[in-house]
Amino acid sequence: MKLYIELQDLNNLIAEFVQIGYMEAVKTYEPAQDLIRLSEVKKWLKMMNINMKKFRRLVDVGLIKPIRKGTGRNSPLYYSKKDIKQVFTVTRVDRIIAANKIESIEQ
Repeated sequence: MKLYIELQDLNNLIAEFVQIGYMEAVKTYEPAQDLIRLSEVKKWLKMMNINMKKFRRLVDVGLIKPIRKGTGRNSPLYYSKKDIKQVFTVTRVDRIIAANKIESIEQ
C-alpha cells in the first residue's frame, strides 16, 4: 500500500513531532513544567488549537490518562502536556492513513 500525503500535512506532522520531542525533554528534565492541572487544561488546549470535546473523548477511552497528586479523593488531577500533544498528533496520522485506505478502495 502506498501512502500519499500532502506536502503541507507532512511539514505540519514533522513540526508537531519535533515539538513532541522538545516536550519530552522538558518532561524529563523538569517534570513539573510538563504537568497541567485539570482546571488549566481548557485554556492550554485553546492556546494549542486542540478541541476540548475531542480531549474529553480521548480521556474517556483511556488514551489520555490523568495523574492524581495526593492520596485523597479530592486530590487534583494533572495531565501531561506532552502526552496530550502526542495522542492528538498520532490520531491525526491515523486519520491520514485511514483516508488513504479509503481512497485506494474507491479506485
